[in-house]
Amino acid sequence: MRRQALILSTLIAAAMSDSAFAADSSLQQSLKRLDASTRMIQVCDLAVMEKTSSPKQGVTDRAFIDMLSRPKIHGDVVVGHGGAFRREGEWYEFSFRCAVTPDHMRVTKLSVSRIRHVPHSEWAAKNFYP
Repeated sequence: MRRQALILSTLIAAAMSDSAFAADSSLQQSLKRLDASTRMIQVCDLAVMEKTSSPKQGVTDRAFIDMLSRPKIHGDVVVGHGGAFRREGEWYEFSFRCAVTPDHMRVTKLSVSRIRHVPHSEWAAKNFYP
């Protein structure tokens, strides 16, 4: 399942431009083929990518809310402390709370906190890649 999620994240990253992913019907169809929990994770991954990207700080090209630990799902809300994203070639850990619509297709509220830059010396132990 993790491999399928990684492939989908890669496709999503390639399709993203100014929130274009929300309107991309092929992406929507791909998301609908996932089970509800996996879809929720993927939609939250996308929202983190968008939220942590900016012209000033750079583009986030990878985000995984479940990279370092399994998040807790409570209905339409997922919460965790083991997220990681890659921006401009550097990895960052974060905590989050992500609420989604009942069909798990869109994020309704996202908070990302405790963002910490991960030194290169920790990458191998955390399975981060350049």
